[in-house]
Amino acid sequence: MSDFSDRFPTAMVTGGSSGLGRILVEGLLAEGVEVWAGSRSVARVEATGLPVHPVALDLADRESVNRFVATPPWEKTPVLLINNAGFGQFGGIASISVDDLAGQVTAMQESAMKLSKMFLDSVGQGSRAPAVVNVSSLSVEFPLPFLHGYNAVKAGLSGFSRSLAIEFPGGVGQPFVLDLRPGDFRTGFNDAVRGSAEQGDLAKVWEALEHHLQQGADPKSIWPPVRRALLKQRSRTVRVGTFFQAKLASVLARLFPEDWVAMVHKRYYGIKGSGSSH
Repeated sequence: MSDFSDRFPTAMVTGGSSGLGRILVEGLLAEGVEVWAGSRSVARVEATGLPVHPVALDLADRESVNRFVATPPWEKTPVLLINNAGFGQFGGIASISVDDLAGQVTAMQESAMKLSKMFLDSVGQGSRAPAVVNVSSLSVEFPLPFLHGYNAVKAGLSGFSRSLAIEFPGGVGQPFVLDLRPGDFRTGFNDAVRGSAEQGDLAKVWEALEHHLQQGADPKSIWPPVRRALLKQRSRTVRVGTFFQAKLASVLARLFPEDWVAMVHKRYYGIKGSGSSH
């Protein structure tokens, strides 16, 4: 048994069948952790061929989440929760329905909050204190243009994690919460983005989003910093991705005037005008 699996012998990962979620599952398995991997489809988890417990969990369905919380698929709550699932709705605000905005809040924030509470409520019920990793995004600091709901939800999730960190600061053997903020990684994230980009700034921004994603960090590089942060057992914000996005950009944004940062941000995504695009 490794030091890691001694502290975190069991884990639940939502969105564990693909993308960064799958990489995190693989990292946990390599440490000898028993993993429950959640997805809307059990078949998608089984198709990975990974030795996990597949869990059917639709985070966009309140009843599905409530049933899961009331009747979980385990006898004892796992020690570690990684809330990873996510998707976006791309477009000008006029093109996005209220239901679409609400659906993103339900799936990526409300459900993550319910699961976080479920795990943190297990404090004192086992020999090891729980830990929660809420996968947010660097879009909290640098919003992705025309992904309004996604940006808002991730900002809310980070706020929730930072709030929990006050109650659960961590320490050896104590419960703690990580606010994990990935930048661009070479995954199929854009495949999970709904909407269309056919004209004006929308087309340019979508092209830039695709370019940045393809130039992003190797997905496998996410596990080492997450592993290190977990072993430190302290609540904190962890930024991961390329050096420019995860390290340099955040520092520069704090040093330079907001107007200058906003101008550079727009140019990074090929936005020249100040008007809206529908």
